[in-house]
Amino acid sequence: MMQHKDDSDALHMLHLICKVFYVSNQLQMCPYLMEAGNLDPWVQFFKAILDMECPANLSDKTEDFDEINKREKNIFWKLKGITAKLTYRIFVKYGNPSIVEEKPQIQAFS
Repeated sequence: MMQHKDDSDALHMLHLICKVFYVSNQLQMCPYLMEAGNLDPWVQFFKAILDMECPANLSDKTEDFDEINKREKNIFWKLKGITAKLTYRIFVKYGNPSIVEEKPQIQAFS
């Protein structure tokens, strides 16, 4: 799926996967993911999405307001946005030892 960045269906599927991960770990990180090495494949997956090259039709400079709005609603940018949000949450909410002081089960993970 990662190789098909021009395929709208593949991007929609990746977007759904990321949204499910985001929502399922919203209140607390899944205990399975806090075990050693279990989060690594997910982080690599999110990194691959964030490293995907932007299609030329979405990265050309433009001053046209309608074109800018159209690009903002493109699934490629939605996918990058949700991936950036969930990656940020992993490191800020669960990866900072000073924030999780009162939660001993998360301290080892952070």
